[in-house]
Amino acid sequence: MKHRKRISPDYIHSGFFGVEDSLVSTTGALAGIAIGATSKSAIIATSLVIIAVESTSMAASEFISEETEEDIEKEKVPASPFISGLIIFIGYIVAGLIPLFPYLVLPHIQAIPVSIVSALIGLFFLGIYKGRLSHKSPTRSAIEVLIIGGIAATIGLAVGIIFKV
Repeated sequence: MKHRKRISPDYIHSGFFGVEDSLVSTTGALAGIAIGATSKSAIIATSLVIIAVESTSMAASEFISEETEEDIEKEKVPASPFISGLIIFIGYIVAGLIPLFPYLVLPHIQAIPVSIVSALIGLFFLGIYKGRLSHKSPTRSAIEVLIIGGIAATIGLAVGIIFKV
């Protein structure tokens, strides 16, 4: 029998939370900004600020919430608040680069749909992985994550279209 190293469910939660939130919020913000922006450099600078601030904020929030939860529930499988925060930080940065990359290599108007599709593909694969980890249907899980994340990202696009941010 093969022994698999047990990973704290908190670390899995942190990884999924960081990647999903980054794909959704970075894509929504980028699409919303790109609709009304005229400067590719402004779009890229804004997205780098978003990724840096949000990943740091999420890491700090995860650390504080994990530490508080750890103090309250001493009986669960221990997870390091620092590691949980680091997982969210790294997951957010790496996932944020997925919707940003098209803006680095394409004119911003062409990058908008490529960025959105890239993020949706990322969400779909995240859902497949979630399904495998949770022993549920990977396809159903992928569609679920894709729909939920897609709706959330669409809000940023809608705001950009409505207000020409």
